[in-house]
Amino acid sequence: MKTFPTSAVWCFGILFISVALITTGLSEVQVVGPADPVVALAGDDIILPCSLKPNVSAEDMTVEWTGLYLTTRNVHLYRDGRDSNEEQFPSYRRRTSMFHEELKNGNVSLKLNRVTLSDAGSYRCFIPTLTSQMKDTTVQLFVVPTPIPSPAVPVLSMSLPRLLCSLLVGSPYLLVTIILLVKGCRSRTQGETRVPRKTHQDQLGDRVEEE
Repeated sequence: MKTFPTSAVWCFGILFISVALITTGLSEVQVVGPADPVVALAGDDIILPCSLKPNVSAEDMTVEWTGLYLTTRNVHLYRDGRDSNEEQFPSYRRRTSMFHEELKNGNVSLKLNRVTLSDAGSYRCFIPTLTSQMKDTTVQLFVVPTPIPSPAVPVLSMSLPRLLCSLLVGSPYLLVTIILLVKGCRSRTQGETRVPRKTHQDQLGDRVEEE
């Protein structure tokens, strides 16, 4: 009967205990997201928060960010120590990134640049390498349209000559109307100047002649 050396038994025991501790530790790690939804203005850069509790390193883990629409969209994938976005949904290309320097602290948040109205919805942060039941979380994103400035704002900021030029060039009918009004005013003015008013002496003379 063969017997294992004492050193081999000790090495095997230490390895078994180490694996057990690692497995137990990962089973206690949870993926945590924000309690409130993320609200963004269209065109802004935003962060979808997600982290591991307790704060363990996620550098050697797989992190999957997906969009929960009618069909699941691959938003961002971190695997084997690098970003792997070969199957990323087209509308998210060159707009997503993770904080690689923060992965060692358990920060697996996703940054999304230049958000659009179509980006609104639910996002899932999933870490399949965890053995715990809480290995994913959902982040809700609301996107608000960018306010359209009132048309009165640029008009008030224009100088009067520039405003008149813009109106005349943009509306030929307005130009013709203004020309006709100016001509009408001039005709009335000339007509009034052609009829001289009677002086007080002329009025007295008219009365004497009538008598």
